[in-house]
Amino acid sequence: MISLNGTGISDTFKEFLEGVSAYSLASIVPAFLSLAALTLFTRVFSPAAFGRYSVALVVAGTGSTLFFGWLNRSIVRFTSDTDETALMGTVLTLMLLIALGVGIVGTVGYIGFRQYLGQYEVFYFATLVFLIAQGFYEPLIGFYRATLNPKLVSVFRSLQASVGIVLALVLALVVFDHIVGWMWASVIAIAITVGAMVAVSEQLRQRPTVDSDILTRVTGYGLPMVGWIVGDPLLNQADRLLIALIQGSASVGIYASNYSLIDRGLRLALIPLLKTVQPIVIDRWSGDNEREIEALLERFSRYYLLVGVPCFLLTAMFSRPLSSLLLGSEFHEGYVIIPIVGLGVFLWSFANMGQIRLEISQRTGLMSRGLLAVVVFNVVVDVPLIMAFGYVGAALGTVLSYGLYAVFVFAAGRDHIRWLVPRGTVRNVLLAGLAMSCLPALLFLSGEYTLVRLLVVSAVSVTAYGGVLYQSGEISHDEITSLRALV
Repeated sequence: MISLNGTGISDTFKEFLEGVSAYSLASIVPAFLSLAALTLFTRVFSPAAFGRYSVALVVAGTGSTLFFGWLNRSIVRFTSDTDETALMGTVLTLMLLIALGVGIVGTVGYIGFRQYLGQYEVFYFATLVFLIAQGFYEPLIGFYRATLNPKLVSVFRSLQASVGIVLALVLALVVFDHIVGWMWASVIAIAITVGAMVAVSEQLRQRPTVDSDILTRVTGYGLPMVGWIVGDPLLNQADRLLIALIQGSASVGIYASNYSLIDRGLRLALIPLLKTVQPIVIDRWSGDNEREIEALLERFSRYYLLVGVPCFLLTAMFSRPLSSLLLGSEFHEGYVIIPIVGLGVFLWSFANMGQIRLEISQRTGLMSRGLLAVVVFNVVVDVPLIMAFGYVGAALGTVLSYGLYAVFVFAAGRDHIRWLVPRGTVRNVLLAGLAMSCLPALLFLSGEYTLVRLLVVSAVSVTAYGGVLYQSGEISHDEITSLRALV
């Protein structure tokens, strides 16, 4: 067990706790507003309409990540040891050039392929503009993350989500009377938020410039990551394209809506940890302190396991009521994928914790090759699984692929910086998780399930989880005292 009281650990933990708190707030408001929109629009629009919207989001998200994502990663990597003004001036130049190129190619593509778009034509320009807007938004948010300013990240994320939901109600339900209004609302909300980010930071108000040294560093680090960057959304979302091809847009709608519940709900707990850890580790990296980074990642991996396991189990327990309460009746049958996808999200997020060591040592080419190999594996296993089991097969493919990527991250690059997963913690959280699962499992198997009983059982189960951790020595009395002093 890693104590909180060791030399230098208290300050790190304070920084970690402050970051998690701020990023949790940054995640809570967007997550709840997104769930509110999901609840409303799955009752207004059919699974087929929601499925086409989901496919358009996949295309926009994948394209944005492909063209702009490497800039986001480069900002997070180099802001701490580079002149911020020169870095952002160079990045802004690259962003404008990429946006211009994407806009021209996208417009020409519409002229050439319009006749083949069918029911997706209404989404074409919304998807194109959303792609570009998101491409500006994420790197600028990345700048605030890199400068260790999670409170402003929280403000901007909340602003974007709040404006987006208000505009979505007007545009989707009144102006367009079509779900594409939700996408246009997101575009406008992003534009307003980008304006606020630029207004707040002097570094973001620089005229676009090009610093040759920074350009070399940014492209040398970021471009080899393109394989990983495009592989990320493909691994997360390509299953929706495959479902659309094999089963149709209605199945995509059922799958994507329930996927969103677990993805947004579980990430609400996990993503703040990851967003806090990455800049802290990068800030500690001096170029030759491998053992210090290993110890830091081991400590943060422990925090992740202690928090992540009960969060995953709770979302699995509440999969059916979550779907029944939050989604329209036509979408309820998809609740069965929630615990399956939840396990995948847990493994994927844990792998993202471990891969930080590959990022700081600039093993980005290795990351790209590994993730692209997993994407190919995902497509290969998804096709027969979807044909045999429908969208449940896609969820199974997600778990297998995310698990494979976690194994790759653990094994890759161990000759430089190792990812030391605390084995004792793994054993203890598995035992505690088993204890936490017993009563809910009995409730379901006995046929005595009701929402009220589940709420009572869940409270007892969380207590059992903490009790096992305490009895096993994973969490000591001194550690609890230290934690209380830090809060």
